[in-house]
Amino acid sequence: MQVKLLRVLQEREVRRVGESRSRPVDVRVLAATNRDLAHGVADGAFRQDLYYRLKVVELHVPPLRDRRDDILPLARVLLADAAVRMGRKISGLVPRAVDQLLRYEWPGNVRELENAMERAVALARGSRVDLEDLPQEIRQAFPKPVVDGTTVQPLTEVEKDYILAVLELNGGNQTRTAEQLQIGSATLYRKLKKYGLIGESPGRTKKPTNRSG
Repeated sequence: MQVKLLRVLQEREVRRVGESRSRPVDVRVLAATNRDLAHGVADGAFRQDLYYRLKVVELHVPPLRDRRDDILPLARVLLADAAVRMGRKISGLVPRAVDQLLRYEWPGNVRELENAMERAVALARGSRVDLEDLPQEIRQAFPKPVVDGTTVQPLTEVEKDYILAVLELNGGNQTRTAEQLQIGSATLYRKLKKYGLIGESPGRTKKPTNRSG
């Protein structure tokens, strides 16, 4: 197939199945792949001549995890599109759902984000998408420190985000959270009190206030 495609690109002609003559074609080719074709050429899996015939103007689109600023704008557009298709009145995302979208690594890129928004619209019980409307793997995503060369999160802030993420994952269960973090319950209690999340008794916490994106 690579040989046939190369011939079409070089000679600008195609021969239909069953015909004895070639027909001229005037086309513009847009090719996309998630594979490293340069490595494919080196390994012998992709023809070098076809590779350079296709590689005239090359655009590299980084994965979604490397362009975090695109996640929320894309999510909102995809959410609105899904809401229109399903006839649902969904106005947006609650802050804690926004936080999880930004924490997740998105191995499936935009297609996975689109599927997540469709699922959220289908399951949403209110006018805005909440945390429980998102797929499990997104709900369980833990925060990661931001190191971009210009801004570095303080260690105390990273620790706080991680502790609150584990606490939320455990439905507010402090005992289970302390066990998973391998710290004492008293230590966890002191940290939550420092964050201003402790209620009137040690067994109760206020609902964490999440930042919106």
